[in-house]
Amino acid sequence: MSARPDSFLLFFILIPVLFVLVKRYWRGRSDLAAIGGKWRSGLLMDVFFIKWFFSSLFFILFVIFSILALAEFTGSGRITTESSSGIDIVFTVDISGSMLGTDIYPSRLKRSVDMISALIENLPEERFGLVVFKGSGIRIIPITEDFSAISSALPYLGPEMFSSAGSNLEDGIFTALNSFTAGEERKKIILLFTDGESLSGSTSMSAEYAKDRDINIIIIGTGTDSGVELYTKSGEPVLDEAGEIVVSRLNSMLLRNLSYADNITYLDISAPSVLSDSLTIINQQLESAVVFDQKETHYRFFLSVAVLFLFLYISVRIFPWKNTF
Repeated sequence: MSARPDSFLLFFILIPVLFVLVKRYWRGRSDLAAIGGKWRSGLLMDVFFIKWFFSSLFFILFVIFSILALAEFTGSGRITTESSSGIDIVFTVDISGSMLGTDIYPSRLKRSVDMISALIENLPEERFGLVVFKGSGIRIIPITEDFSAISSALPYLGPEMFSSAGSNLEDGIFTALNSFTAGEERKKIILLFTDGESLSGSTSMSAEYAKDRDINIIIIGTGTDSGVELYTKSGEPVLDEAGEIVVSRLNSMLLRNLSYADNITYLDISAPSVLSDSLTIINQQLESAVVFDQKETHYRFFLSVAVLFLFLYISVRIFPWKNTF
């Protein structure tokens, strides 16, 4: 079977090639008859015909096998594996006011930042990006090998970066998805840090989009189910419409429901093994191979034969025949 059957149209080239070769034979025959002399004309004609015949044959075979090489004939199907060349990780951090909750010491946001720093230290060979979201998502650091750029930005993450309220998780995920470089054979992972509170936007579309692009998402739930009263960085209590202090809780049920897809995993930042579990998942992706169905092509054989016939054609044309020319 040919991978490029359109190449067979090139066989039509043989028609003008044959025409030119035949025309060259008759012209050469006429020239020899004019200059060869009668006493040698028979010998000259015989040798000329033999050289023309074999040179023309080798040239036609060169054209034929060159076209067959272009057609890329394939053999039986086989599964080929290629190791992934690395991992791109986009840290996606919820920086809404609820992330200042101190039910996770010293705070949900600070614990997230500390875990990001630990992950970077344990994955020195990978590339990282940084996205934050509140009312919308913003890419702070594009995918880079310079982990110091990520580390230098982490201490400045906080709700004051945006004036909008709420947590638009969908926009945060889409911003992270669009942060990856297209066309690279690298594994892609989004590490999402959020408490799941006051989420807006539809997450189903972004989850499906991530699955279609073979991007894995690790959700790190920050906070506790019992929750904590919220205070601003200046120590002022955050009040609701009734004047009561807002109590923020980890919406673990919502976040766990998001991990229904095969490409999404949920982990709790309070778990002692959260760092090692995250590294295990990441390393499993790193060790996994890119598997695809590839058919073995035989163009090298046809190309080698074509080169051989080209060499024979040139040899017949340029090497003199002893005692004849």
